[in-house]
Amino acid sequence: MFKFKNILWTSVLALTVLSCDGFLDTPPVDRLTSDGFYQTQEQSEQGIIGVYADLRQIANCSYWFMSECRSDIMWVEPNPDAYREYSEIGTFRALENTTMFNTTWNTWYKIIYDANIAISKIPGGSFDSEEIRAQFLNEAYFLRGWAYFELARLFGNIPVVDKPMSPAEIKSVKQSSAIDVINNIVIPDLKNAENLPYKEDMQDAKGKKGIEKQGRADKMAAKAMLARVYMTLAGYPYNDVAAKSLAKTQLESVLNDSHAAGYWAPDLEKWRMQWMPSEDYYNKYSIFAIQYRSGGSGNPAVFNTIAVKDLPQTWTKWVCSANKIFIDKTLMHEFDRTYSVSGKKDGRGYDFGVLASIPAEGSVNAYQSKQEMMTFEDGSSDMVYTEAMLYKFLPSKPKLQMMNTVYDETSMKNYDDWGVNLPIIRIEDMQLMYAELLAGEGNIADAMKIVNKIRTRVNCDPRDEAAVDVNDAMNYIKLERKLELMGEGIRWFDQVRYGSWKSDAEAQFDRYNYSELKSNLQDGRHYYPIPRNQLNVTPGLYEQNEGYRE
Repeated sequence: MFKFKNILWTSVLALTVLSCDGFLDTPPVDRLTSDGFYQTQEQSEQGIIGVYADLRQIANCSYWFMSECRSDIMWVEPNPDAYREYSEIGTFRALENTTMFNTTWNTWYKIIYDANIAISKIPGGSFDSEEIRAQFLNEAYFLRGWAYFELARLFGNIPVVDKPMSPAEIKSVKQSSAIDVINNIVIPDLKNAENLPYKEDMQDAKGKKGIEKQGRADKMAAKAMLARVYMTLAGYPYNDVAAKSLAKTQLESVLNDSHAAGYWAPDLEKWRMQWMPSEDYYNKYSIFAIQYRSGGSGNPAVFNTIAVKDLPQTWTKWVCSANKIFIDKTLMHEFDRTYSVSGKKDGRGYDFGVLASIPAEGSVNAYQSKQEMMTFEDGSSDMVYTEAMLYKFLPSKPKLQMMNTVYDETSMKNYDDWGVNLPIIRIEDMQLMYAELLAGEGNIADAMKIVNKIRTRVNCDPRDEAAVDVNDAMNYIKLERKLELMGEGIRWFDQVRYGSWKSDAEAQFDRYNYSELKSNLQDGRHYYPIPRNQLNVTPGLYEQNEGYRE
């Protein structure tokens, strides 16, 4: 596992001085330090690694609370008696004063500021290798382009700061439309990043190759992220017809690349290993992942995804969250199916991805998810679990034993210090988006072949490739994305680009008997509000998003 040098943390502090109140309120202004940095090849790499280090909070903010907790993958129990931000977000009640929104905004803009410093300084630095200079520069472009993409997806119209600026300059920057941000910043930055080498040819400052376990973006990461951008533009709210063709071309470039096969886990055991903190499988099957390690820089989202406060010592020595965040019961029903061909359940579910019970042990009581009878759209009924937990990212001792591997928890400093990476882009994501496009063109057979390749690997029966129409195929593809990418911060953004976010939320509120929450589903709330701290930087400079205006 890659271990950052101690000097990294010094460089991060020197290059990213941010107020807790807001990026634009007190922007990073330690210009003397940054002017004296990036002078050498080694310093430039330290600076770039510092930008990657900024990503550590993203799993918890953007991808867990602001994506999964708002999606129909998770049920976030409304909490009327005590303020819980995950509850406010999941019920669409959260407004501009929500701390999570400000934290997320600040984190992404911190990444942008650090990347801007790198982009401005690397061309003038002293380098022994122009190849390495170009690599570091294009890594910075990737990180900045990705950051602006996420901000545009989350908040819509945002200010663009594309170079180091003084506080006065920053406070006068107006919002740009989300589409302009994507077209003028995101796409050009990611196209620059496509000039990166492939992971096996990535180099450190000393010219050493073999850094693929360090969680750094390469050519495939840039190509794949650009494909995701085009697919986003092809869907709601942009509905750009031309983007659909661009997305197909870009996805074909990713999937037909000779490196693509290396990101496919050939069987269920290998697929499961990518969620374990294992040296052999670290970043092996992720096109790009956020890197974590225990010892003070772990993944805090792992702590928040488990809703049981006390886990037995045979599972983990660490106390986990008691948040009331559960897997949606309709998704649990899918994981509960026993398939006729394999005679097994979905290998992504029970005992690995989802958890419905914990046996009693010592002073720890048994836990059993509640069940209820549920009637489905086809008129059938079945018992379903209603309080099962997301278990995908927790490397518990039973899972480690299952995988014949070990994890030393003594290196962890606290309960949220799990050294488990968050995959940002996987090959299955690319495959299933491509299947969407194929099905939309009427090529159902090839689209379903992709779905079935993914399903049969994890014990599920294949779908009938001949007996489905376009609507059926698209529904199967969307469901497979829910199952395969569960917990990875993708589902909410899928619901937005499908244009189904409101109807999906309405259906979920109905099945949990909280129909009164539908009043929170105001037009425009596919975006989050511009945080209040940012509105207060220069009063009247920004316009609040639709759905949050008084």
